[in-house]
Amino acid sequence: MSNVRGQGGSLTSHSKELVSISYMFAICAQTGLNLTEPKLDNDGVDVTLRGKGYKSYAWSKPKLDIQLKCTRFKRSNINFKSSTLSFQLKKENYNELIDLDYPSILIVHTVPTNQADWIKLTNHSIGLRYNCYWYSLMGEAELSKGSRTLKIPLSQRLTPEAAMWLMEQVASKKPIQNTGGVYV
Repeated sequence: MSNVRGQGGSLTSHSKELVSISYMFAICAQTGLNLTEPKLDNDGVDVTLRGKGYKSYAWSKPKLDIQLKCTRFKRSNINFKSSTLSFQLKKENYNELIDLDYPSILIVHTVPTNQADWIKLTNHSIGLRYNCYWYSLMGEAELSKGSRTLKIPLSQRLTPEAAMWLMEQVASKKPIQNTGGVYV
């Protein structure tokens, strides 16, 4: 973890976590889903997305565990030909996301290089920059060492529509598959 601090004195890594959680709360505000944060992050879960009222589904109160990562945008991390974001995930984090019994996903939030640009504030609005992208590792083989570079489709941007689709998958007890942004 870096010891770089923002203007207010907090570690930049803490600020990255806050801006990513803010993105999640904005999605929840629009969809009516709920977000909870565990008191301790000792199992790779940063937040849990929760739904209720899914009465015609297998689970009426679906829960999706989420591991949040925030990275500064670099053009070298985007492959424009394949429309993917490259993100390196350590073995420990990777292996926490492969379990088929407990639905979980990785969400990577890209932010501008300059921390002052993470939030755009005008007289009429506030906006978070840039975007979050989700990726499922459910059912993947365990890593024995090192890390793995994931190729996350840019079409898997976390939108209200994507969040609702993810919750329907969980409520239906279906494994979460990477869709390339197609939610049917």
